[in-house]
Amino acid sequence: MSSDHIHQGYARALFEMAQAEGVVNEVEQQLFQLHELLRQTPELLKFLKDPNIKREGKRQALAEIFEGRVAAVLLNAMLALSDSDRAGEIVKVIDAFRDISAAAKERITGQVTTAISLDSGLRERLQNALGQLTGKQVELFERIDPSILGGAVIQVGEQVIDGSLRRKLDLLSEQLRK
Repeated sequence: MSSDHIHQGYARALFEMAQAEGVVNEVEQQLFQLHELLRQTPELLKFLKDPNIKREGKRQALAEIFEGRVAAVLLNAMLALSDSDRAGEIVKVIDAFRDISAAAKERITGQVTTAISLDSGLRERLQNALGQLTGKQVELFERIDPSILGGAVIQVGEQVIDGSLRRKLDLLSEQLRK
């Protein structure tokens, strides 16, 4: 079984369990937050990937960190990944889960990165505009990154629109150097 099929299998199982318990949206949001945590804390991902740390140690650490903070079905999936020495592949499982969930809901997910939080009206208008562009319902996850200074970076599927002030300043700086 290829690596992609393994990630798909874990993601499909998690999706089906979350669906059966009626917590798909909750799990999807928690997976987004987990993805952000792993991005911001590379030490955690390094710990999960470390083959020198025993399964029991990883399992105990995951339980201590996430028990009561994430849906039980998500914690169980994380523990199952750990038990099969695949805890370090959680990011690929998260990506596969997003794809499966989006396909099941006949929508696509995206991410909008801004320097400050969007108000609900702007967020809704942005979702609607992206929906018109893609022809699908778009669900946006929000990420705050003050380093972009202003504007937004939007990713929907493989498409990235970088309208950040940081990008514009970098381009201007590059043009001035020529």
